[in-house]
Amino acid sequence: MMSLKSFVSLSCFVRTTVSRIATQRLKHTLPDLPYDFNALEPVISAEIMKLHYTKHHATYVTNLNAAEEKLNDAMANNDVAKVIALQPALRFNGGGHINQIGRASCRERV
Repeated sequence: MMSLKSFVSLSCFVRTTVSRIATQRLKHTLPDLPYDFNALEPVISAEIMKLHYTKHHATYVTNLNAAEEKLNDAMANNDVAKVIALQPALRFNGGGHINQIGRASCRERV
């Protein structure tokens, strides 16, 4: 039978581990396009589509991941001012990423 001291120690370990797992976030990634870069030619050139996807959309993803990493650090340090200061970057880059995903699906050929 487990002693009370062992049970409390195990309980604390489990709580800490679960808390650590819950605060870890998966990184956002650039999703695959549902079509080739040249699928929308001649309306939108392959060069423009590639530039838009690999630079513009990728920048939203990169900056969103960076902002979320800073947010995790700020939350771990109970830095409320930093958490508040990061909100515009999270909204801008998160919103940009979501908009790009939606636009990519709307651009599919009919």
